[in-house]
Amino acid sequence: MADALVGPQPVPRPLPAGEPMAAADYRRLVGVLEAVDRVPGLRGFQEQLVRALQSWYGYAGVAVLHGDTLREAVEKGCGVQGGYSPRFLADYAARWADADPFRTERTHRLLMSAGVVTLNEVAPDGEYGERFLRPHGISDKVGTVIDGGAAGVLYVGMAVRDSPHVPARDVAVLHTLRRHLAPLAVEQLTRHREQLALGTDWRLTPREWEVARLAAHGLTNQRIADRLFVGIDTVKKHLTRILDETGCANRAQLASRWREGG
Repeated sequence: MADALVGPQPVPRPLPAGEPMAAADYRRLVGVLEAVDRVPGLRGFQEQLVRALQSWYGYAGVAVLHGDTLREAVEKGCGVQGGYSPRFLADYAARWADADPFRTERTHRLLMSAGVVTLNEVAPDGEYGERFLRPHGISDKVGTVIDGGAAGVLYVGMAVRDSPHVPARDVAVLHTLRRHLAPLAVEQLTRHREQLALGTDWRLTPREWEVARLAAHGLTNQRIADRLFVGIDTVKKHLTRILDETGCANRAQLASRWREGG
């Protein structure tokens, strides 16, 4: 009997020499992605990301903020924070917000170009770190940004407590994590913007929201199924739930509501 498999036995490709990330880092990365990949809303996405970064990577304090621009995300603080004490946040707001190097145009330009930036890179010996962060037990900070274009910007800031500086390995991890988080974050930002435009509190899952968007734009059930790689019966079930949640009698009403929202 002939073998089912042809050709030489393949072997796993060796990892590049000097790989900055260990196998455990990749497992933690997958853990973070699994924590956020099916969350039904931007707020829940931000909350889950805060918890995942704390539990999988051990960051003491995490802020996940969003806005139309990076400046808006950082300065308005629209999002979720975890791990910071009320005293620290009050002291920051009262005395140190204007001195925060992560609120400067220079750091914003660096973040948008590099993707990941540490406090040690932008203000290694500044009084913000020496007089404010270190007395509160924070030795360094690192920020990363995901630019969603018209959908907005997601900023993630993390505080380091047990190391004088953010280790190079952590920076490498964050660069990789940022690339994998980007499509999930952009999807959440886009859906959030659509919800605001519609002026609705529709409680739809991410998949239901995508089906609703495609149906509102005139795609047939079959085309939606092909686009999302699901069966047509699955699309029908989603549409039934969508029409019930939105109070629309049919697809035409759904499309009309969508157009009214811009």
